[in-house]
Amino acid sequence: MPDPVKRGRDNRGAMSGGRIAVIAMFLGLAVVAVVLIIFIAKDMGKEPEDTTGSTTAQTSAKSTEKATEKKTEKKTDTTEAPTTEEPTTEEQLPDGTKYETPTPCGNGYVLDGQIFSVACAGHSTADYYADMVNTVASKLPNKVKLYDIVAPTAFGACLSVDVQNEMAGNNQPEIIAYINSKITNSKAVGVDAVSNIIKHNAEYIYYNSDHHWTVMGAYYAYVAWCRAKGIEPHTTDFFFTTYRFEGFLGSFYSLAGSPSFLEQNRDVVEAFVPNGTNDLTFIDQDGTSFDWNVIYDVTDWARTSKYNCFIGGDNPYTEITNPSIKDGSACILIKESYGNAFAPFLVDHYSHVYVIDYRYYTGNLLSFISSHNVKDVIILNNMEAIGGGRADQISNLFP
Repeated sequence: MPDPVKRGRDNRGAMSGGRIAVIAMFLGLAVVAVVLIIFIAKDMGKEPEDTTGSTTAQTSAKSTEKATEKKTEKKTDTTEAPTTEEPTTEEQLPDGTKYETPTPCGNGYVLDGQIFSVACAGHSTADYYADMVNTVASKLPNKVKLYDIVAPTAFGACLSVDVQNEMAGNNQPEIIAYINSKITNSKAVGVDAVSNIIKHNAEYIYYNSDHHWTVMGAYYAYVAWCRAKGIEPHTTDFFFTTYRFEGFLGSFYSLAGSPSFLEQNRDVVEAFVPNGTNDLTFIDQDGTSFDWNVIYDVTDWARTSKYNCFIGGDNPYTEITNPSIKDGSACILIKESYGNAFAPFLVDHYSHVYVIDYRYYTGNLLSFISSHNVKDVIILNNMEAIGGGRADQISNLFP
């Protein structure tokens, strides 16, 4: 018979051991639960796999990329408009395009106090003109470069292309771009002046009472020419002396029937004197030679004559020698009256600037180029002056 005391002790021991095992099991489960809870909490609190490192890298990369883009944009602005245009960037320039159709005013059209003349050539005229440029270029010596500038009038630079198409059947920016695309001779460059001028059409770049551009219209064409040539233009504050002639009433004043709103708000003619010299010599249509000024003081001249402050007006031959440039460099500007306001900007780039008004000059420019060490030939016409007759006059100078 078993010992009852011993069996009781054995039972109590078994019971005690069972309790210990159960407690141990519960403690083990508790530890596992705590570990799981901690693991889950940590897993929920952290970023997805590798995001901490990659997010930092991506943020750094994006910051670097933005900084690079900003630097590139700034460099591009400086390259395209190197300290030559207003401190405003291309994106900040206001749009001065007029989207309304001008109304008849005498023999012109008026909108916002400005007179417009309808002017736009067709593609056949553009083909003929471009062919003239290519032909002239083909006759030039190999080291001579020809730059052709077709300037828009106020009609082409200030009115929307829809309005131009409505009034003329074509628009000037498209025709000018077409001409430039047709200039294919390797010695010729079609200068895209129209784009730079239109960008600034909120500024005073054309007179309200005259068919010419202002000095700033000519300046933006000059900047475009410098870009085409690969040189840095001068800033407007480069020039030491600036003239301002008030009270100008131009050719559109009589065209529009002498309206009172032009009389009461007369134009202002501004001009920059070249730093190198303000002296020139021109030969008039009678063959008489005159010593004159690149920018002449026309303060006391008649109100209709103030645009003639530029290079003495329209003369067959004008010569400007800049004594501060001694490298013998020379250019010819072949022009109509739009070229008068453009010519002064060339003076501080060359030893010699020769200005030819093709409407009156009758000499042989091929011989002239060879004997005067000319390396650049610039043809400048506004959109009203590219017709077949004008193109023929230029061609005749290069027999």
